[in-house]
Amino acid sequence: MIDHRSAYGLVTDFDPFRRIEADTLALADAAEGHLTAAVPSCPGWSVADLVWHLLEVQHFWGEIVAGRVQDPATVPEAVRPAEARLIPELRTGVARLVTSLRGAEPAEAVYSWAARRDAGFVVRHQVQEAAVHRWDADHATGRESSLDAAAATDAVEEFLEVSTPFRAEGAAAVGGSLELVAVDTGIGWVVGEDEHGSARWERLAADPAAQEADAVLRASASDLLLYLYRRRSAGDLQVTGDMKVAERFALRTGTD
Repeated sequence: MIDHRSAYGLVTDFDPFRRIEADTLALADAAEGHLTAAVPSCPGWSVADLVWHLLEVQHFWGEIVAGRVQDPATVPEAVRPAEARLIPELRTGVARLVTSLRGAEPAEAVYSWAARRDAGFVVRHQVQEAAVHRWDADHATGRESSLDAAAATDAVEEFLEVSTPFRAEGAAAVGGSLELVAVDTGIGWVVGEDEHGSARWERLAADPAAQEADAVLRASASDLLLYLYRRRSAGDLQVTGDMKVAERFALRTGTD
């Protein structure tokens, strides 16, 4: 049995391939009969646009890994199918993606937009891509859902590693430190900024409650990740201390 946690540098123990497939197929199920519905968490998008976005993303990264591609300009562009084919194409497309990802060793070099440029990065990041957009589809179609706790916990740390190093243009300074505590998996982080606006973070000790920060945000791992992706606001969650710190941290990072 593969030790995914060690192989891919995951925080928690889960099968990333199963999660990519399960969340993508759940998005497809939610989208059935709702393609014209608006997606509140992706302003200006319909559910059809959301399906196409994930289909296109998974096509791109599947091609990158399958061909061990170093230059993304060489990947042929996906062509948006007719609306009636969007959901079937998403279902078959995720199977191709997972086959490509499984066929590569985590350390094999491939293009990425992050500092980490290997197949392991693609695997890890595609977990949260599918998970967050699955939530978008559920939310748009009136379904209640939460993200898998183990996968969401890993995704929070991956987000802190990859997406938060530099403050987005126009974003205000955070102005303090913030603890993020996943109450369902017991893992937490403390985050803040240095004097240049670059993010700094570290995983908390075994007893997060013993740490000190200007604000503490305690929530499920699912809600923490949705907060980082601006699907949940700090005001919706349990925050002690300076609420403004929690609000500003969420706004310092772009989520495009």
